[in-house]
Amino acid sequence: MRKKGVMAIICLSLISSCTPTVRQALIERNGHEINIMQRGSFAFSEEEEKFIREEARALSIPIPNREEIRRYMEYFLSNRASFEQTLKRANYYMPIIKPIVQRHGMPEELTLLPVIESAFNNYAVSRSGAAGLWQFIPSTARRYGLRVDQYVDERFDVVKSTDAAMRYLKDLYQMFGNWELALASYNCGENCVTRRTGGVDFWVTKASLPEETRNYVPAFFAVLLLARDPEKYGLRVGVEGLSLTRRAIDRDTTIEDVVSKKAIGESLFKDLNPHIRGRLIPAGTYVYLPSEGSNGERVTYLPNGAKLIIRE
Repeated sequence: MRKKGVMAIICLSLISSCTPTVRQALIERNGHEINIMQRGSFAFSEEEEKFIREEARALSIPIPNREEIRRYMEYFLSNRASFEQTLKRANYYMPIIKPIVQRHGMPEELTLLPVIESAFNNYAVSRSGAAGLWQFIPSTARRYGLRVDQYVDERFDVVKSTDAAMRYLKDLYQMFGNWELALASYNCGENCVTRRTGGVDFWVTKASLPEETRNYVPAFFAVLLLARDPEKYGLRVGVEGLSLTRRAIDRDTTIEDVVSKKAIGESLFKDLNPHIRGRLIPAGTYVYLPSEGSNGERVTYLPNGAKLIIRE
């Protein structure tokens, strides 16, 4: 079961450092209420309405409540600097994530789920122990083949964690037969959704779900709207960066050996490889290293500002 308590859908990360930490909620709670900041108000344009309808059709779900979508758009825009940073990280990681989503035959919209799960911060760790871009708890991570031990935590490996997330989401969709309940299950766990809704229509039973879970779908639609054309909403998210190579380590080695042979700084290595937990890199572990002669490409983003694209 995957459970994150109050640190769920409505949490955005303020993390910008290179060290693992706990995400901080930007929405304050009074008891069980959520106070969402609203500065001004805007009605959806005809173009936005069309986009909402198309996305609902693509996911085969009813159109979420427009006022709820609008609330989350206004909330994200009222925290502009933080949300811009999130979308910058999204732009950097998308070249890695999108092909994996496509390979699994999953809706491409799912590439943006980490905006909600982790603010696209690969160092994000919740108070309940969910970690990485896709916020796996250890038990679910191991169930989907991710290594989580004292040496390697593959929840922080972008490629492997994305593959595991797609397999998990595919299982949830097959279990419930629709994306509303599948996404709700990704948030609070399949056992939570089954117990509270009986697998019945999300829109009929959502009141029985945790507050953050029933808000998942409208918040996701708000993200889709803002991410499709950030400049339209005054968001600056352009990025450029560093090209990387993904390499398998063929025998047990140490971080010192790798950084010495590749002539890179240890801090950069750690930023590129947050899944390596100690000094030892076990045989068979993948690591990410700067590619030679490939400077200046538009690619992908890391929490410290480094950017990357993966070359196998």
